[in-house]
Amino acid sequence: MASYSAVLRAPGMARIVSSQLLARFPFGMMTLGFVMHIEQMHDSYAIAGVALGAETIGAAISGPLLGRWLSKFGVRRLLLATAIFGATCMALIALFWLPPVVIILLALLVGLTSPPIQSAVRTIYPTLVKKDQLDTVYSLDATAQEIIWVVGPVLAAFIASTTNTAVVVLLMAIIQILGALWFSFNREVRDLVIPRSEGKVGKILRNELVYINAIIGLLMVGSFSGIEVGAVAILPKAEAGVALAALSVGSILGGLLIANRVRGKHSLLGFLGLIAFGYGLSFINPTNALWLGFSFFIAGLGIAPAFGRLGAMVANNIPMSQAAEAYGWINTGQLVGYSAAAALAGIAIDTVGNVSALLVAFIFGLGSAVVALITSRASARFAPSSQDKSAE
Repeated sequence: MASYSAVLRAPGMARIVSSQLLARFPFGMMTLGFVMHIEQMHDSYAIAGVALGAETIGAAISGPLLGRWLSKFGVRRLLLATAIFGATCMALIALFWLPPVVIILLALLVGLTSPPIQSAVRTIYPTLVKKDQLDTVYSLDATAQEIIWVVGPVLAAFIASTTNTAVVVLLMAIIQILGALWFSFNREVRDLVIPRSEGKVGKILRNELVYINAIIGLLMVGSFSGIEVGAVAILPKAEAGVALAALSVGSILGGLLIANRVRGKHSLLGFLGLIAFGYGLSFINPTNALWLGFSFFIAGLGIAPAFGRLGAMVANNIPMSQAAEAYGWINTGQLVGYSAAAALAGIAIDTVGNVSALLVAFIFGLGSAVVALITSRASARFAPSSQDKSAE
């Protein structure tokens, strides 16, 4: 905990972490908010699912481009333009009855204009702290990110039940603008100049660190959707929510208690192995809510540390001119993995049974550990040494 305190005392760090969390908070509400509102509008989960898929596809396409354009158009200008445009599309969905094709188009535009907050903030972090503190910073970032996924869905469900679903989507739009404004007007963001990226879009994918990171992220994040779909299919909704919350609680504790204490060349493999182990435990008693919650908690202990290690590896080894685009591609890989695993989990449930969704999660989680093992020699060159000292 001392090292987290040290990095938060760095000038501007606490403001940057807080403001980027608010700016990214709507994404924690988006899945539930869009599905509830669009289903209520058209009495169709199919339309809601297609619209959510369109938003995901849009974000996957735009991530690398917007990350690259941060250097071309300027960080603050691009963030505010995308935040306002996307929020306007959300407001239209919230305030007006619209035909399905229009809603799907607007959802696609929301994805295409998703503000590249994550790419921006992860490019900024190395300018705020010493290099030997980056591993701590990215572990802190991954741990704090879990707040979005714990509080966001709960807040969306509470607001929808006490008011109506339109308020949820409208609130998402308002928070997106306010968060982007707060984040963009930090002097560390305002004064940031990212060198122009050379070469064509996608050239950064030739870097082995980037494509290893993208593949591991695809598989690891894909496993999350298998868990989410499986929990909802196996358990009553209330119990599923508690079980999934255990995954996030485990991730928060893992980030706070484990990430800074376990370092070295093979730490990433250890974290990914812990995630797969937790998924494997779920098969002992997959229909019991308490056991699933315990298994998910164990898996969660490895999530924030793994995200933190992956982020720090990029920050330590990719030039600033290429970092934003690199993070964009990595985020695209994660979105593709999430969508693909969700589709596979749904097919598995329909053709085999509810518990088979957990098998999809296990295969994706184990796959991420296997990729880390296969590429361990390459990854070890980029990992922080176990001898490195974070600021105490």
